[in-house]
Amino acid sequence: MRYLLVLLWCISSFAQAGIYKSYDKNGNVVFTDTPSNDAQEVADKPIVTIPALPKALIDQQKAKSANKNNVALEPSAYKVIIENLKPNDSFRREDKSVTANIQLVPPLWKEHHLQLTLDGKALSQDNFSPQIDLTTAERGQHRLEVKAVNLKGTVLGSEVVDFFVQVPTAIKPKTK
Repeated sequence: MRYLLVLLWCISSFAQAGIYKSYDKNGNVVFTDTPSNDAQEVADKPIVTIPALPKALIDQQKAKSANKNNVALEPSAYKVIIENLKPNDSFRREDKSVTANIQLVPPLWKEHHLQLTLDGKALSQDNFSPQIDLTTAERGQHRLEVKAVNLKGTVLGSEVVDFFVQVPTAIKPKTK
């Protein structure tokens, strides 16, 4: 019986709990849960809550936005620039090698590749600073071709540079 009275007293105290607004002697607003003579009871307003979306729906929306971003960023064309190797440049075999610096505008996309060929033969792939070995090159005209291609093999940009390799004569003049 005694426990029942204590339980009823606790329940009734929770039922009477409210928020009261009063002012202190300096004029500051004071909110408290104990009533006083000059306090006014403040009406309780429900807290607005928004339920969370299911995790599967959030993951699905992230995947859709990621796919949209990737498609939007994929370039459809490139401007290929070959530096340090100008059209009709001449090099001597004694120069050993020539480096061609390659720039692409816009930068090469992650699923696209750079194909380099020298005189129709594959030189390298995805190399932005290929070295051309002049010691093994025949004398005469040579062609460096740079292509930016997508996964399907479609050429999105290319540049061609013709250059010449000069070889000194191996025949020595006869002396009398």
